[in-house]
Amino acid sequence: MDINKLTPSGKLNKKHLLTLSNYTEEEIFEILLRARSLEQKKSAGEKTTDLKNKYALLITKRSFSRSRIAFEVAVSMLQGSPVVSTLHGSELELLIKDKLSLEALANYGMDVIVVQTSELTDAEHIEKSVNIPIVNGNPKSGPLEALAALYTVWKEKGRLSDLKITFFGDPAAYAESIAYGFANCGFEITFVCPEELKPSPEISGYCRQFGDVNVTSDVRGGVKGADVIFVSDDGLSHRFDITNDVLSFAKPDVTVLHTLPVDPDGILSEEVISSPRFAGLKEAEYLPLIDMAVMSLLVNKAD
Repeated sequence: MDINKLTPSGKLNKKHLLTLSNYTEEEIFEILLRARSLEQKKSAGEKTTDLKNKYALLITKRSFSRSRIAFEVAVSMLQGSPVVSTLHGSELELLIKDKLSLEALANYGMDVIVVQTSELTDAEHIEKSVNIPIVNGNPKSGPLEALAALYTVWKEKGRLSDLKITFFGDPAAYAESIAYGFANCGFEITFVCPEELKPSPEISGYCRQFGDVNVTSDVRGGVKGADVIFVSDDGLSHRFDITNDVLSFAKPDVTVLHTLPVDPDGILSEEVISSPRFAGLKEAEYLPLIDMAVMSLLVNKAD
């Protein structure tokens, strides 16, 4: 499917966004097309009122400041009212398990809830407790970050077809949405990791439904011919360092993605981070657009 030939329907046949594993390629493209439309309106100085007179609740931890700010910017740009509940460990656990309190929050007039925690099960639990759209806002490996990565690749390459992506890191840390999202869009996938971190049969099997999947511990062999490299520092030693020399085995215009922040002692070298091939900052800048697109589609469907 060629995203550049699609006409957006303006509709999304889903009530929630918990993971991209249950989203089709067409549904993912619908979100990306809405993000492009919103970006074009912003560039033209046009206002978007998709959340006017509506309230969006963010349940988050104090450490997730970048994602929280992206959420507040997104809701405000849609002319909505952001409500942020910042909780610590025990407070968060109690709220997520308290069905009556969650129902009360929804009954306060909330139109969508974004859950920024590190566990997918948190968003799933809340989804079962309330009757409004729920978005998994996990800031490291959730669907919003995955969509921001896909949008970045589309902007950089001009297409989302016939592309090869190489993932570095522990697949268990990012597969649920990021790897699954790229798989759903037909990318050829290579996982680079040590033997003890190789993807589970579930992860490999899911991705193989849509295209070729390779697994290797060979850094240079893993990036050979890659159009995109996605880096997660989880579980990797400096044997997996990504330098300009390593990138010479990829396509000359390879795009390097990383969900911020970048670990200063991680596997991405400073020379790569400071090069034009590193698009991690652009990926972060597109996150509010993705937040806007998702909430716009989900909330308007719920009306």
